[in-house]
Amino acid sequence: FKAATRILDADGFFASLLGDIKNSKSLVVIVSPFLNYLRVQRFVSAKEVKDSVDRGVSIVVVTRTAKQVDNAKEHERCVKDLQENKVKVVAVEEPGLHFKAVIIDDEVLCIGSINPLSIPTYREAPADYMIRFESEALVDEIVENAIGRETYEKWLSV
Repeated sequence: FKAATRILDADGFFASLLGDIKNSKSLVVIVSPFLNYLRVQRFVSAKEVKDSVDRGVSIVVVTRTAKQVDNAKEHERCVKDLQENKVKVVAVEEPGLHFKAVIIDDEVLCIGSINPLSIPTYREAPADYMIRFESEALVDEIVENAIGRETYEKWLSV
């Protein structure tokens, strides 16, 4: 059993996310209720993402449906761009999807207040953050009790 924790600001989080994707073995799940076009473009064009997809890593983005966000056209464009780059998108109808997280290979969990694919390009006050954990037990706890095992499995099978 191993465990490690880091607190990351927006810049540190994105760099850490790309590093984790680069080292991923089979699965990356990103829960980002909102999508930002510039951030999605930076994500899909990242070498770490492209190489992981080419290696067969499944990258799944869970987000709201376009009708649940203020800028539906931008959201739809982001979804299309993700899908065109072999990233699976699961748009959920849950009216309050607010949970923000990244799960990598059921071993790494990032959880906090940053929308992973909608990080603003300016500093916010108060600053958003993510906490990165290396803990299979914590990933399992979050899947069981915060997301729900059935919901998580449904995201992966869609």
